[in-house]
Amino acid sequence: MASSVSLVLVMKNERKNIERIFPTILSQEFDAPVEYIYVDSGSTDGTIEFMREQGVGAIVIPPEEFHHGRTRNLAARRAKNDVIVFLSGDAAPTGPRWLYNLVRHFDDPKVGAVYGRQIPPEGMGPMRRHALEHEYPAEGFVRDLAAAGSIHPGLFRFSNANSAVRRELWQRFPYNETVVLAEDQGMCRDVLMAGYRVVYDPEAAVVHGHERNLRGEFQFAFENGLSLTRMGILRNPAIGGEFGYGLRRVRDDVRHFISKGRYGCALQSLCVNAAKWIGVQLGKRGDELPRAWVRRISPKARP
Repeated sequence: MASSVSLVLVMKNERKNIERIFPTILSQEFDAPVEYIYVDSGSTDGTIEFMREQGVGAIVIPPEEFHHGRTRNLAARRAKNDVIVFLSGDAAPTGPRWLYNLVRHFDDPKVGAVYGRQIPPEGMGPMRRHALEHEYPAEGFVRDLAAAGSIHPGLFRFSNANSAVRRELWQRFPYNETVVLAEDQGMCRDVLMAGYRVVYDPEAAVVHGHERNLRGEFQFAFENGLSLTRMGILRNPAIGGEFGYGLRRVRDDVRHFISKGRYGCALQSLCVNAAKWIGVQLGKRGDELPRAWVRRISPKARP
């Protein structure tokens, strides 16, 4: 077992969630030392005060300075322990062994990073529920480029909403600060390319997920396409299989809903996947598009 953990929380106005979640975090069955690092980007709902009552002070930044990669790098620079764990403020561990299951894999010196399952919250719609169940299945797996038949973007799927990385590897491969999002996939790529393994452990589970309407799916896909291209994961001749992966997702989504007799959802999934495909294709070319177009699609996207 790794000797110590630095657990990073990045929050804004999460009082309602963290009041429910933090007692579970504190009651983890985990014997090694844990330090808590908390960055707040402008809470006004008492999140800062609640965390202070738990003995965890906030590193406060202005809301406009929040950035997925840069803010997590800020937190990670404060870490003193062997493994850095990243947890979203609204991600609720499902049991007292969550942290142990996430960190236990670092007994293997070839494991560089681990991420856990994200279980859809109650009431989530069928589109997003199925997407999360596809991305975070009930079976675990290990990624190792030495054993991979080919390199494709799906190998780099990762989520820092519920993840852990060796601090020494984060120091070598900090989160990319030039992208809108997907900085966690860039880190995963770097760790794998350095010869380390990445583990997905469904036993390290949290309840977490957000709904997206059709516009939200398009915007998220655009930001992903732009970010993954800037990091050299898309439009890279050495990394193929993007088109085939997309077609398999469309086929699997349609089959899933038809098998359940939900024909309206099958048709809706075609619309969602079309919006995502258009978003990714535009995002891949985002740095070539007029800036006014890019800002209209994604105000967060910067040159």
